[in-house]
This record gives sequence, structure tokens and C-alpha cells, in this order.
Amino acid sequence: MRDDLIFHITTKEYLESHKVNNKYEPESLDTEGFIHCSSGHQVEDTANRAFSDKEQILLLIIDVTALSTEIKYDLDEKTGEKYPHIYGPLNTDAIIDKFNIFAEQDGKFDIEFSSTT
Repeated sequence: MRDDLIFHITTKEYLESHKVNNKYEPESLDTEGFIHCSSGHQVEDTANRAFSDKEQILLLIIDVTALSTEIKYDLDEKTGEKYPHIYGPLNTDAIIDKFNIFAEQDGKFDIEFSSTT
């Protein structure tokens, strides 16, 4: 998995309602000071934990080298893992792709990444 990519999970409707002047500004910027993201190996767990009530999610693929704001990897005390967080609005030109992902029949998201590089 490339380490210059991070992932943000949202919904299409939420993304569209929180875009202003080519910047994505979710509510977590005001409430927590950052935008929650995941590394590739964390995406499936994050989707199933935080979006278990959804049938469809939107996965944003973000190029960290194109971010106009700071990114930090913060420790989650519950899991012991470090998660990437964007400390400011996400400039939409750093989003290199988007995928609609549908829950399986059991209601869970099955998301797997692999890389040959």
C-alpha cells in the first residue's frame, strides 16, 4: 500500500453539503479540530465501526502530498493504532478518486486493498 495515500469515509450527500469553495469542511473540524481519516489497512474496520447504520458509503482517496493543511498520525487509545488526521479543511484537489461502496447482504462493508509496489 502506498504511504502517500489516506482515506476518508463519508456519504455523497454529506460531502456535497460540506463543500465550500473547493474545500471539504466536515463538522469534526469544529468539534474535534481535524478530519478523521484511515490508512489502507484501517478502512474496512473504520467503515464497519463508524458507518454500520449505512447501506452505502463514499470512500475518498486522498493524496497526502497535495494537501494544503497539516496531517498528523494520532494514537487512538482504544485500539492502540495511529490514525491519520487532517488538521484543517481538505482541499478537494487532493482527492484523487472516490468510490461508492455498498454493504454486503450481512450489512457489513467488505473493503480490501492490495498493492504490488
